[in-house]
Parts: sequence; C-alpha cells; structure tokens
Amino acid sequence: MRKYSYEDIYEDGRRDTAVRQRLRFRTRPPNPDKMRVVAALVVLTWAVAAGDNETEAPVVATRSGEVAGLLEKSTKGHTFYSYYGIPYAQPPVGGLRFKAPVKVEPWTGVRDGTAQPPYCTQTPFASFLKGRLEIDGVEDCLYLNVFTPKPNSERARLPVMVFIHGGGYFSGGAQEYNPHVLLNHEVVLVVIQYRLGMFGFLSTEDDVAPGNQGLKDQVLALRWVQDNIHHFGGDPLEVTLFGESAGAGSSHILMLSPYVLGLFKRVILQSGSALCPWSLGGAHLEVAKYTAMFFNCTTDQGNEEMIRCLQEVDALKLGSMHSHFFIWYTLPILLGPRVDGSFLPHDPEKLLKESRHKKIDIISGITKDEGAIFALPTFGNEALRSAMRFNFEESAPVALEFSEGDISPLNQTLLIFDRYLGGINFNENDAENVKNMFSDRHFAVCHDLTSLLHDHNCGRKNKRVFRYELKHRGKKSLGDSFSLDFGRDWVSHGDELFYLFQGGPLLAPLEDEDDLKVRDIFSTLWTNFALTGDPTPDDSLGFKWEPMKNGDLSYLAITPNPTMENDTRQETRDFWFSLPTKQNVILHREKVKNLKVEEITEENTQETEGNQEATKEGTQEATKESTQEATKESTQEATKESTQQATKEGTQEATKEQEGAESETASDIPKEPSSEDKRVETDTGAESQIEAPNTRQEGRDEL
Repeated sequence: MRKYSYEDIYEDGRRDTAVRQRLRFRTRPPNPDKMRVVAALVVLTWAVAAGDNETEAPVVATRSGEVAGLLEKSTKGHTFYSYYGIPYAQPPVGGLRFKAPVKVEPWTGVRDGTAQPPYCTQTPFASFLKGRLEIDGVEDCLYLNVFTPKPNSERARLPVMVFIHGGGYFSGGAQEYNPHVLLNHEVVLVVIQYRLGMFGFLSTEDDVAPGNQGLKDQVLALRWVQDNIHHFGGDPLEVTLFGESAGAGSSHILMLSPYVLGLFKRVILQSGSALCPWSLGGAHLEVAKYTAMFFNCTTDQGNEEMIRCLQEVDALKLGSMHSHFFIWYTLPILLGPRVDGSFLPHDPEKLLKESRHKKIDIISGITKDEGAIFALPTFGNEALRSAMRFNFEESAPVALEFSEGDISPLNQTLLIFDRYLGGINFNENDAENVKNMFSDRHFAVCHDLTSLLHDHNCGRKNKRVFRYELKHRGKKSLGDSFSLDFGRDWVSHGDELFYLFQGGPLLAPLEDEDDLKVRDIFSTLWTNFALTGDPTPDDSLGFKWEPMKNGDLSYLAITPNPTMENDTRQETRDFWFSLPTKQNVILHREKVKNLKVEEITEENTQETEGNQEATKEGTQEATKESTQEATKESTQEATKESTQQATKEGTQEATKEQEGAESETASDIPKEPSSEDKRVETDTGAESQIEAPNTRQEGRDEL
C-alpha cells in the first residue's frame, strides 16, 4: 500500500495543520484478476468445499460479451453462481468525468468474473469510526455483481432484487454485501456500484455538469438488468429495487424520476427516503467553484472551462475534497442529489403531494434506534462534543440537517433541543434523548410521512405500503464500533444489514440462535415481497404482515417473534410538522406554527456564554479562536432573529418561494392530482414499457 503525504498532494499547502495531521491517502495497486478479459474461451473449475467434487462454473453470454463465474454455497448449503465485476458503463474518466454514464462497449473473449470490483473513489465510512480520513478506490468503478441459482436458464424467470448501497452518497461499495443469505431463496440478486462524492454529484447547476451522475449510473445499471438478466435466469418484469440509507434515498428518488419507466416493479426503503432531511445535496455551484479554486482552475471563464480543468485533476486529490465540506461529523451532505428540473423535476415533497410518481408496492421501515449513528459519535468523539458545546450556533443546525429554504434554522434548532434536552447542554445521562432527537429528525418522521403519502396516492391503484421497525437487538450491531458503556441495547442505523448480507467487511457472521431466526425471517419477507408483492403471502412464517389502510401507521415489529404494533408517534409528528421547514411549507403549511423562541434564545444564549468561559487552557488555540468568534457572531445573529423576525411573515415569504404560493389548501394528505398531473403518472399498465424516454441510442446510452 502506498501512502501519500499532504505535501505530495497539496503542494500549495492550503490546508490547516489540524487537517494535515488527520488526513491521509491510500491506494491499492491494480489487481489484474479484477479487470482482465481472457482472450479465449476458458472453463473454470473450483473446489467449493472440502469433500465436494469440482464443478464447472457456467459462462454466461451478455449483450456486451461473455463472463465466467464462480460457484458458491449459501448459508444453508444451496448452490449458486457469482459473477463479479461486470461492467455496465464505460470508465467515467477524462472527458466523461462529471458526465452522464455511457453504455459499456462490447468485449471479445470471456471476461473473468471471479473477483470483486474495486471501490469507487471515496472516503470509506469505516475511516470515520477510526478517527481519521482515508481516500480509497478508483474512478473506473461502474461495475455490478450478479448472483443466481440458475444461470443460462431463461425459462427460470426468477424474481430479481437489485440493491443500492448506502454510505451518505460518499462511501460504500459492492464488496460490503455478500449474497449468501438471500441466495438461500430462489431469486437473482444484483448489487450495483455508482459514482460517489465529487464524481457522482458535483454540479455547475447547468448543462455543463447538471449533476446526479451517481443516480444516472444507477439507472443505467437498471437498464443493463433489463437487457441481460434473463441470461442469468431472472425475469426483467419482476425487478424489486431495494436500498439502505442513501441507497434507500436513491431508490425513492428513482421512483420520482421520469427516466425509470418500467425499470422496476417494487421498492424496499430501508432507513431512508427522498423526504429525509439529508436526502438531497445543496449549494452545488458553490461547492464546484470552491473546488475549482482549490485546484487553481479558473472560475471566471465560464463553467465549461472550469469543468475541463477539474477533469484533469488527479482522482485521489479530487476525492479528498469531500471532507472539506463537513462541518459536524459527516454533515452537511452537500454532494448529493439535486433537483435539476429534468432527472428530478421538482422537490420530492411536491412530486409526492401532486401524486407524480410510480404507483407500486413498497416496504418502508427503520430500526428502533436509528439515531445511534449520530448519538454515539457525539459522545465518543470529543471534537464533535466540543463543537456542540462551544460552537452550537453553527454545529447544531448542521447536525440536524437544516437546509436552504428553511426559516431560521438556529431558532428551530433551539426549539428542538429544548423539547428533547431542555436546553443546549447535555451529558451522557441524556444519551437516550440525544439518540431519540437524531432518530426522529433523520429517519422516523420522514419515513412516517413517506408512508402516509404513498398510502394515499397508491391506494387508488390497489398498491400497498408495508411498514416495519427492527426491534431485535442482536449480538452484532454497527453501534458496537464506538465501544461506549451505554447504548448497548440500541438497534442502530444499518443493523438490519446483518440479517440480509452477513459476512461482508462490516457485517460479521451471525451465530446466536435468535439472530439466525431473525435472519431467516428478514430474508424470507424480502424475497416473498420480490416474488409476489406480499411479504407474507401464506402462513408459513406464523404471522401476517398487514399493509397500511386509510392512513393507519401500524407496522411489523421485527423480532424473533414478529407482531403488528400500533403507531405511537403522532405527538412527535405534530411537533416536527409545526416547524417552518421548506418541506412543511410545501406539504402542510396550515400546520406550521409561529416560532416562539425568545425565552429559549435568551436562556440558551446565557448557556453558550457560560460554555465559552469554561474553555480550558488545554484547548487548542485554533479551537479557542473559532469558538469565541463563532459564538459571538452567532449569539448576535440569534438575538437579532429572535427580536426582529416575524415568523408569520417569514412563513409567507417561504411560501412564495414554493412555486409562487400555491393556492390549493395543503394538508397531511395531498390533493387529488389534476388531469395534467395524471398524464405523467405511471401505473401498472406502464410497467411493460421498459424503454425510458429518449434514452436508447445505438452505441451510446446517455441520461
């Protein structure tokens, strides 16, 4: 492994000392086994286990060329075949950087599909857990893995499950998701990779670099599935798209895009939705210009020249820029999807309110303690805790992902902290409430809202919404990475992945009896849904998962003995819906209340001043200076906002920004779509149309 020093990469030395100390880069030498194309037909034999006979792994002929696979065994001993690292797009390098993906060119001979593809250039999330930033991966990364029990069996017509990984749109990859659990069932599994961070979401907010490259990668991968999955025994008309976290946000956004007509039939949203506050990026043009200036690219000769210059920057150097935009932990998410007027025509809440999306069956759910992913590092990382304590005015609104269009983010943040914590000061005794605050803001409320809107819009099409909450705390949890004395019973964000993809780099194999039972329940529910649209089509599991009816938010509590449970979050939703966020103004502005923060502001300003005085001599000089300056400026700003702002007027102003102050009455449940809106609806009958509009071109598929 080759390490790059700060001086090797940033000759101009623009970064501060603290970042120099924590930032390092690593690359891996190219592995020819991952990429080579064999010039002649080969027959590969593998010993699959001690005592097994050698078995030939079938070669599959795709539209682009032949690929040789690898025979493997599922956790229950079922035979399946793996085809790793199949390219679905041309390498997005050089002039294709920041551009829409282009369909892969055919190859000759048989491609070796027996090794995992390399990661896309990224900052691995695991590096944040270690307290340092690393840069890994390569730019040539648009590959997918296919796992099937019946290759070269077009008559099999097995249901297909396409997984989009999470990672905040800046990390993750196919290597982290093993197929050995889901392939206990008769399904074809596809795990895709897509561009991340700078490469997947940088945008000039015009035609030069419209953005959403990562989402367009996902669409091209789905088109590859339509063109080729029958060669692997899959049915292109029975595709279920599922994703976790940012992968769920991506999946939901794809439901709202006109570019995905007929590419999938069902969706599973695991701990993410297009309505969650982190689901879209922001300030894309500003990010692009800052990045250009950092690398001495001109910004005053037009965006084309700026992008041309950035296309020549070393990939690892460019990838490292992602961390420049983090203010608190991995937030805000600026390099994420954007409303571009084409791929994503409008804000997701507006599209959902007007019923302009695919009408399909969905599963939507969360874990019991989603907020652990933010609460645990808050207490386990002194820098994050200090940022909350000494620079509350900047860090706290970012930690809650307030964005452009939200009225008075600081005042809203103060209200939220007051509700959950009684003020801005907190300690480990408040860990449960801190976790609940993050859970409700980032996951629970937005999932409830997603369910309500889809149930209302899709019920007329006889499509169903199934809700779940993982309440089983297994012996393994992603929260264990923080090694704290509390939160040991929390079911963290991402914990459901142990029961679907065990054995990957972050997902240790399960051994506990209850864990194995939950694993079997999870995988059976998911594959049943992919096959029939109903996770419990019979009584074989011993319980019935009921879909939503008439806005009832009951859900399946997933434990070793699952049961249906009633919703208990109405009061919580009422509070969050009352805040003057951009989303609330669009969806139900009659619920938005005037901010009454004067007393809270005064009290918390005093707390902030007390925190400032409590800064110890041992604190680094840079932290002292930034804390004092930010606290003074932000306190003045909060005081000014609380004494001068008329929230009612601010709400009206925000409303005007939302499509010219729409005249219809908004509510929790959106209005019936107009005839014009109905033109763009896609229903069951449209599923057979697998051609996305104006996207099929001979030799070059662009989005």
